[in-house]
Formats: sequence, structure tokens, C-alpha cells
Amino acid sequence: MTPRRTSWLIAAVALWGLLAACGPAKQTKAPAVEKKYEAGAATLTLRVSAERITVADSVLVTLDVDAPEDAKIRFPAPGEKLGEFTVAGAEQSDPELTGENRVRLRQQYELEPFLAGDYEVPPLEVQVGDQTIRTDPVKVEVASVLPAKEAKPEIKEIAPPVSLPGFSPWVCAAIGVLLAGAGFYLWWRRRKRPEPAGQMPLPHEVALRALRELMAEDLIAKGQAKLFYLRVSAILRHYIEGRFGLHAPESTTEEFLNDLRRSPHFNDARKELLRRFLHHCDMVKFAKYQPTREEIDDTVNTCAQFIAETRPAESATVSGGERTAAPAEGGA
Repeated sequence: MTPRRTSWLIAAVALWGLLAACGPAKQTKAPAVEKKYEAGAATLTLRVSAERITVADSVLVTLDVDAPEDAKIRFPAPGEKLGEFTVAGAEQSDPELTGENRVRLRQQYELEPFLAGDYEVPPLEVQVGDQTIRTDPVKVEVASVLPAKEAKPEIKEIAPPVSLPGFSPWVCAAIGVLLAGAGFYLWWRRRKRPEPAGQMPLPHEVALRALRELMAEDLIAKGQAKLFYLRVSAILRHYIEGRFGLHAPESTTEEFLNDLRRSPHFNDARKELLRRFLHHCDMVKFAKYQPTREEIDDTVNTCAQFIAETRPAESATVSGGERTAAPAEGGA
């Protein structure tokens, strides 16, 4: 492959990247709709990014709940559709401290239309403790990407055939060699770099990465022990939900421990370890207990060790670049 041909390939790839970068991006401006709802000590804020979009756009719906730390918060599970919208993505943030004994949780839904018309973001119900907060519906107008005069395009007569310019056999051969060379170069470059992972990260990979990121924030040195314990507890709870199917993030400690007693996934030693871990986190979060450096290190080590010891045993041999995982043995 000559430098000139290599430059041509790089230029073509760069042009493709530039065109892709010009595609639609998520809106970052102020939301078009913002409504607040209060129920007892909890506040729900609904934000809708736009009231008028095209069929090529998406609308972002955000639910922010500000509530006491000990309140159990449950957001609506959207499934594949929300009203007439298709749910393109849903994401829940980590808890964030907003004041004395108060936290904020955020749930976002990215919604996409299918056809032009009048849509509605339906009422959404958020459970905060024993109270249900219901939002109002929000109208969204979805417009066609075609100009108004082309909304119903006129069917025209078929144009006559167009004569193509003739190419000599030598020109055709040269084009074929060029395309073959470009294909071989791209194939060779692809073999030189590792294949990207084709599967979603496993629960233990997500949890250990989140734990490393939490440690890198150095919240303890910043005097934010309460926030640190809130986050490390959430990491372990989300891991248990993803790994074993227990609804740990949405449950209070007592509810989770009751479910834990009936769970066949853990032996008595692991159940006792989880009980001590969660009670220690609750003491820091709710009872204003000031942990020692040794207790903090022990909390982090306990979380990391529990995740490492209960993750699925990955097979040493992979086929076709795909990872396989054997089910965990009983009595984890």
C-alpha cells in the first residue's frame, strides 16, 4: 500500500467521521417544560426537553426526586414504549446529597417518535415511601422532516434511462485493483488491533469500575464520609440486583435483609457479612456515626471482596472472541 493510497483511505474515513459528527445531538438547552410536585417531605420535578420535534429527533424526559434519605423511591419502569413514544434509553443516576438527611435521585428517559403527529408524554407515577406522586401529561408535536409542500409528494413520470459514460477495460481493472487493495488494507489493520467487546459488561465489572471511580474521587479526604458511604452502599446493592436478581437498590435495609434470609444464593456467613456491612453504612448515613480510617478501609475491602468472590466463574477458553460465564455454584 503506497503512502498516496493510504492518505486517500484516511481522508475518506475522516470525511465519513465528519458527516457522522454533523448528525443530531441531544439538546443541552433549558427544558421546554418544567413542573414541580410536592407530597409531604418529597418534591418531584418533571422536565421535558422540547414540545416540538421532528421525526428525526428525540425528546428527553427527566424525573428528579428530592426526598429524605430513608425514603424508598421507585420510578416507573418504561418497558419498550411510553405512550406512543418508543423508549430509546433509560438511565438512573446515583444518589446525590442535597442537604441534611436528604438525597436526590434522577431518572431519565429518551423517547423517539415513529411518525409525524401529536404525541403525549403520559402521566408518570413515582412512589416515594407510602406516597404516590403523579405527573401531568405533556403534549409534544412531532413534525415531518419534509418541507410542507413535499409532505404529500407528487408522483411523477419515470425518467428515461441515462446513458453511462464508457470505461475502457484498463480503467475498470485499475478501479478493481484499487478497491481490492483498500479492502485488504482495512482488513489487515482490523486484524492488528483487538476486537471491541461485543457484549454488555457483566455486573461485577460495572461494580468494580464504579468502586475504583469512587475511590479516585477521594471523598473521605474532602470530609464527605456520608456521601462516600451512600455511594459504596449503592454500588453493592446494584451489583446484587444485577448478579442475583434481588431488588436491593429499591429496598430499605430491613426489607432487603428479610429477602436475604429467604435467598438461596448466599450461605449464612455471607448473609451475616452483608447484614454487618449494611448496618455499618446506615450508621454513617443516618446516625451521624464518624467512622475511623480502619473502618473505612474495611468497608471498601468488604465490598470489593464480596463482588470478587460472588462473580460468575468465566471460562478460560473463549470461542469466536465471545466471553462465556458458567453459573455460580450454590451457597455463595
